[in-house]
Amino acid sequence: MRPAPHFFRSGQSAGPALFLLLAAALGGLRAWEALTAFSALFFMFLAFFDEDFSVSGLGVWGLLALWLAAGLAFSPEPQNSFWQFSRYLLLFAFFIFASRQEPAARRAWAGAVFLLGALAAVVSVAEAVLGLGPGGILGVNPNYAAAFMAAALAGSAALLACAADKGGKLRAAAGLAFFSAGLLAVNSRGGVLGALAAVFYILWRRKALRPALYLTAGLLLVPALLPKGQLAWFLKLGDPYSLERLRIWGTALDAIAASPVFGAGPGLFERAFEIFKFPFYNGISFYGHATPHAHSELLNLAAEAGIPAVCLLAWGWGRAVFAADGGDPVSGHGAGPVSGHGAGRWELVLKAFAVSLFAQAAIDIIFYSGAVQLFFFGTLGLLAARRPQPVSPYDAPGARVRTLSLLLACWCAAFLLRSGFERDKGCALDETMAPAVREACLKKAAGFAPGDAALLEASIPLSLAVRGNYAYTAALAGEAALKRPRDPFHLFARAETFYLAGAVGPAKTDLYGALALEPAFLRARLRLAGILAAEKNYRAAAAELSRIEAQLGKKRAAPRSSYDRALLVLPEAQYAGFRKEIWKKVPGGGTTALNRKTR
Repeated sequence: MRPAPHFFRSGQSAGPALFLLLAAALGGLRAWEALTAFSALFFMFLAFFDEDFSVSGLGVWGLLALWLAAGLAFSPEPQNSFWQFSRYLLLFAFFIFASRQEPAARRAWAGAVFLLGALAAVVSVAEAVLGLGPGGILGVNPNYAAAFMAAALAGSAALLACAADKGGKLRAAAGLAFFSAGLLAVNSRGGVLGALAAVFYILWRRKALRPALYLTAGLLLVPALLPKGQLAWFLKLGDPYSLERLRIWGTALDAIAASPVFGAGPGLFERAFEIFKFPFYNGISFYGHATPHAHSELLNLAAEAGIPAVCLLAWGWGRAVFAADGGDPVSGHGAGPVSGHGAGRWELVLKAFAVSLFAQAAIDIIFYSGAVQLFFFGTLGLLAARRPQPVSPYDAPGARVRTLSLLLACWCAAFLLRSGFERDKGCALDETMAPAVREACLKKAAGFAPGDAALLEASIPLSLAVRGNYAYTAALAGEAALKRPRDPFHLFARAETFYLAGAVGPAKTDLYGALALEPAFLRARLRLAGILAAEKNYRAAAAELSRIEAQLGKKRAAPRSSYDRALLVLPEAQYAGFRKEIWKKVPGGGTTALNRKTR
């Protein structure tokens, strides 16, 4: 094995820790642009500075990479899934990079985690004191910041368990109190679960049965000792959306049952959710909610890449966490005691990090932040680090260049595909451009993401404007309705196309279908009333008008989403004239005026 002469490879290498801090500084790598910038810097570093980079020792993560690659062939959106697959390639490369560091690099890594956890705790407590909504340091979702606070809390517990002197114990106890305050300020149930799971893991690892029993008893007493209402506040029982997560897990299980081997395709849980979506009434709509993920990393991966993928993930994590201290968590071969002062202590800290992250990710989608996902794979990589590395055929001359070339080629291809999609999608949705130009852009964008909601919605009016072909447009609307069967707007678009073409029967069928999904869809109900009146079924038309007036007269909160606003849109002049005409034909007609506030 060649020595690594670059400046990052010292007695206590700071390379992985610096990249973790960079990932957090780039907004947590939530935006694809930030992820691209980080990847470019990281791969440049590997190419010019890391002379040891090799795929040897990848183990179970290599199997997961192969499984994800095979799943691309079964994805309904292979280009989109390839973009998601390239994200995993970055994570696997970071695992390799971390696994080839000296074991002393664990201390620098832990320091970076404690620093980010402390920053998140300060921000969370300040937000709570000032009465601001929780945001954290990695975007509007506080659970990303909670992942670092929970891991830092677990690391403090590990340091407390290993402390040999009073000063070390006091510092660790102060860390426990500080990070606990941050977690409570942000009120992250997943973060608290992750921290507790890691603490119990530490007690089990240290064979501390009595403290574990004391902690269990204390947790059982918490509900009885808390002031009235505090437990409900912590569990967020007053927020109906907090319980929606349980039903989202149900849709994830439905998606897994529908495709248990290769899943719906990497990055495509949102598409599966649209097929298995459940009704959730918010006062206006039943199906106005959407989610890009399953709110559980394990269920999300199983739904997108199949049950084998999540089994490989759990296997790789388990072998790292439950391996004997100082051993090789990937191959299972012991490497003897790890050299370096306090190495065993920092190994326990990193294992506590891994347990906390895994437990929180099981009930939340914290890996939606690339920084948190990098934290997870970097921790496992550092736990796999050992010296000396075994000789491998992958370490032959030229293997490093080939490996990096393949990774770089995949990432460049993914970047070109994604950037082209963003450009074409922006063009397709730009209403200031000519319809023919927009449709050409839409065709290109649909090659990357044919199931994109905005593209499906735009395709129908564009087709009608460019071609004027009702049959073709109706077919497009029908295809969109198959991809999003709980979306009433595609059924309405097809009904309007049928209506304009003179096919009243199919139009009426689609209108009934749209109204079965969303009874408050006023334009659909008005169109149905017009068709019924044309059939001289005036009483049925009057009944539809009465339902419109009932919806207009409801007292409810103002709609906050474009979906809900679209349901309540009603052409005032058309409605008023039609209403006047119908009530003349029906004895005892209605007298309710049009409520302008709900338009």
